[in-house]
Amino acid sequence: MEHTMNPSDADMDDLREQVNTHRRQREYQQLSAEIHQNHQAVVIDDQVLEGELQNPDRAQVLKTKRRASSFVEMVLRRLMGMLSFKPVIGNIIAVGLAMLALYYVYQEVDLDGFSKYRHYFGMGIQIFAAIQIIKSGTRSLLLPLLAMVGGSMMAHSLGPHETLLTFGKTFYEYVIITGIIGLGMSVLTID
Repeated sequence: MEHTMNPSDADMDDLREQVNTHRRQREYQQLSAEIHQNHQAVVIDDQVLEGELQNPDRAQVLKTKRRASSFVEMVLRRLMGMLSFKPVIGNIIAVGLAMLALYYVYQEVDLDGFSKYRHYFGMGIQIFAAIQIIKSGTRSLLLPLLAMVGGSMMAHSLGPHETLLTFGKTFYEYVIITGIIGLGMSVLTID
């Protein structure tokens, strides 16, 4: 006949503690691996969001030697990267919000006493939008080029006393200048 011994409460507590320790170690390893994967994804996303202006052309080092790219292909590939939309999504949203705010300042708000400050509010919002366009020039050429080309189209289509969206020719000339400054910023950041 076999004699079995029942484990004591202390032995059971010891076993429970060992199981809990093992479980915590396994959870820690899983969380550590998940954090590492998330960190790698964030690093890759940050590199994509920086755009092509600040990244030197390293693609030629990793490319196979099957066919040499022509100079025109390399320039076009790099230019397409510099005109990318992704790095300046936040700037585009900010400029859109500024345009919405300008509409409300000039068209919707009709408070007594506000009319003498309307111009200051409008100029402040325009300056903030211009700063966003200039800032975007450090990551992509898209917004500065759009400001320059769009501002020129508007300014050249308006006469001296005509307005478009409540703004005259002078405003659109300022938009052209903002685009030129943004392009100047991008010239300084291209590697």
